[in-house]
Amino acid sequence: MVLLLQCKIQTFGMNSYFLIAIFCVLVVYFFLITEKVNKVITVLTGASVLILLNVFQGEGGTSQHNGLGYISRNLDILAFIIGMTILVGVVKKSGAFEVVALWLVKLVKGQPKALLVAISYLTFVLTIFLSNIPAVLIVSPVLLVLIKQLKLPYLPYIFAMITMANIGGAVTPISDPTTYYQATKVGLSFAQVFLNSGLIAILLSFVVVAYTLLVFKKDLEATVVDPNDVKTFKPLEALQDRKILKIGLPILFVSIFLMIAKEFLNPLLNMDLESGTIAVFSAMLCLLIFKIDIKEALEEMIDWQIIFFFVGLFVVIGSLEFTGVTAAVADSLIKLTGGNQTALIFLISLGSGIISIFLDNVPYNIAMVSSVLELQNQGVFVEPLWWALNLGTSIGGAGSVIGAACNVVVMGEAEKEGFHPKFGKYLKIGLPLVVINCLITFFVLILRYR
Repeated sequence: MVLLLQCKIQTFGMNSYFLIAIFCVLVVYFFLITEKVNKVITVLTGASVLILLNVFQGEGGTSQHNGLGYISRNLDILAFIIGMTILVGVVKKSGAFEVVALWLVKLVKGQPKALLVAISYLTFVLTIFLSNIPAVLIVSPVLLVLIKQLKLPYLPYIFAMITMANIGGAVTPISDPTTYYQATKVGLSFAQVFLNSGLIAILLSFVVVAYTLLVFKKDLEATVVDPNDVKTFKPLEALQDRKILKIGLPILFVSIFLMIAKEFLNPLLNMDLESGTIAVFSAMLCLLIFKIDIKEALEEMIDWQIIFFFVGLFVVIGSLEFTGVTAAVADSLIKLTGGNQTALIFLISLGSGIISIFLDNVPYNIAMVSSVLELQNQGVFVEPLWWALNLGTSIGGAGSVIGAACNVVVMGEAEKEGFHPKFGKYLKIGLPLVVINCLITFFVLILRYR
């Protein structure tokens, strides 16, 4: 029966595995969007089905060997996420981040608008150097305490934090897993990412703050903070472990420096420093120095759902590359735009933003990286497309409560405190900002590459 079906499909000029890969990925995406099934179960089931159906058969290996090969190709990404999560989790025990947040509250005297700006840029800066998921894990608990104690409207602050975490993810290769994946897969240096998508993201951060202050103007102006409530916050009392502060914080800073400078240090020292290795080594060093139980680190600091989500996703998206679907998408983009660079930049920047609102931006970004690489193989000048894709997915990820993993993390924390914005209400606020930021990105890239 299967052979008969394959023969019929091939008579129409298609490979059966090509269609199986498309169908399976569409089914996976359906369950990811509707959230009818846990996303980890969804992608791991999809990956298993693709391997069992021999979609990866050929190229000198079995379907399982080739399918699981897409995981081994991306071990550095998994190592980076695990290492950074543990490293930040250890340093967080010092209370240093809480001290900074509370100091900012005192600095702006609890004024609602000024506090929104302060929280926004605290999230933005932490995201640039620590990645957006650790950043929101640091900021959101403190923010939720401030919202309750100062009687602040929760939505403006949560919206600003989520949006800045997503936008900040495009600034450097270590700011977001998708940016890290793209930089690693394509071979983009830290400086390249920062000087292109990074500078545009910094510009967009001003737009985000101005937009948030405008949209929530009435809510913020109607909020009056009691100065006595602000006086109750004592930043230094948030310090919990001075040993971690004195030793762990410098280890974090050195790790970040090595990730930034590795392109220069590798040839100089004749080494092969990679961000994943640096992150894991630094994390393990902290566990040894501070005698933290590995079981505690693995159970409490790492969100294993995110790790296994990536594991399954690498295989699912890999099926599109293996069967030639990404090459077909690249051909379609060329035919649709006639190979016109302006049209390609517009389509990828705005299209990525809109799609990432409704679909987790991680699977979309990973799939599109392969398609843009195919465009490159066909002779298309793709440099501006990397920045359009990176910024588009980061911008769009902030457009809804399900657009990015860090959004889900924040919403989970907010729901514990009784805050739960509806999907439609959040989308009504987020969608216009996504369109505005994508259009700004498009025009800046056109000016840059005209």
